[in-house]
Amino acid sequence: IALLRSREESIRELAGWTLRNLAVNAENKVLIVEEGGLVPLIALLHSMNERAQEHAAGALRSLSVNAENQNLIVQNLGLPPLVALLHSQNAAVQEQAVVCIRNLSVNDENEIKIVQEGALPPLIKLLQSPVERIQEHAAGALRNLSVNNDNKVKIVIEGALPHLIALLRSREESIRELAGWTLRNLAVNAENKVLIVEEGGLVPLIALLHSMNERAQEHAAGALRSLSVNAENQNLIVQNLGLPPLVALLHSQNAAVQEQAVVCIRNLSVNDENEIKIVQEGALPPLIKLLQSPVERIQEHAAGALRNLSVNNDNKVKIVIEGALPHLIALLRSR
Repeated sequence: IALLRSREESIRELAGWTLRNLAVNAENKVLIVEEGGLVPLIALLHSMNERAQEHAAGALRSLSVNAENQNLIVQNLGLPPLVALLHSQNAAVQEQAVVCIRNLSVNDENEIKIVQEGALPPLIKLLQSPVERIQEHAAGALRNLSVNNDNKVKIVIEGALPHLIALLRSREESIRELAGWTLRNLAVNAENKVLIVEEGGLVPLIALLHSMNERAQEHAAGALRSLSVNAENQNLIVQNLGLPPLVALLHSQNAAVQEQAVVCIRNLSVNDENEIKIVQEGALPPLIKLLQSPVERIQEHAAGALRNLSVNNDNKVKIVIEGALPHLIALLRSR
């Protein structure tokens, strides 16, 4: 740690590199900070030597996995130089800085501070990086930041939507998943429900429902769940062939996937035209089966969807033929 302050640049670089290696160890993450390593590592981020920048950011990347260190790095003014390094022309430096910021963004207080420090424009630019790992970590940072309601607006204002939507078509499953998750968070905002669709988000989100990755399915269905609150989007989701994969996900063995899909179908079933199409798509048997789910929220949303569908006279007959009555009657005794 003392050598991080050496007059010799090569010595500072090697000391930073060694601490970067040591910081991978869980106990060392605590000890390096206890020994006063944070301040000189943060100072090394300001070096004009890109290798020294990379190793300092790499050490802080590992240290920032520790929750207490996340606060200390920000308190010791680590954010400004880390954000500055997002603009680096060196991909190795960018990667260490963006992973560190992704780790820091897990912390609720840091969600606000990172945005105040001006991190959104470079993070959004990194979504277009030719290095897929950097794309992934930038999307992961934006996913964390988008939990905050104010950030939901700011991320869209800064122009993230087209780049996040483009990443839904990435070759990398992990990137598609993170892009879907971020859009799911952003779609909670009323204005964003319109903007995501205007930017062409519906078709790739519907395509993501076909993923073999259950988390990707969940986030795509979760985004469509929020988008389907909007009346115009209800028509567009069905027109863009969203119903078949949503109905298929009602059969999922994953309760989180089931829940997002059933709420989306419940929202779509508010629309008079969709009442018929949802039943034609074969949704009644899985909806009725979900009345028996061990998860009460899923029972509730399945019952809500059937309530909407039962407004239609033909559906009144079909719902009973499909065997819903005993399960609906049993739910009259629900806690």
